[in-house]
Amino acid sequence: MRFSSVVLALFALASTGLADKSCTPSFDYCSDVLIASKGFTEADLEDVLKGTDLENEDVANILFHCTNPGIVGHPKLCSSGCKDPAQEGSHQCDG
Repeated sequence: MRFSSVVLALFALASTGLADKSCTPSFDYCSDVLIASKGFTEADLEDVLKGTDLENEDVANILFHCTNPGIVGHPKLCSSGCKDPAQEGSHQCDG
């Protein structure tokens, strides 16, 4: 692959936002952290919920599990809202 092709491919990847999303595998995150500091958008998180029984829930009430860097899944409803712990990592819903 020529250098210009590599640069173009990297630019395309960065412009789609895929390169900006990051999370630590096996860690759980509330939507506010994923949106504020991990490069995800609310639309990204709503897409994760599509086709699940949580599709119509507010993303603020969902605990997301990072399955791979930049990929979240396994959404879990937090009935009293998702609250982040003091340190990043795996946690459960409050209440």
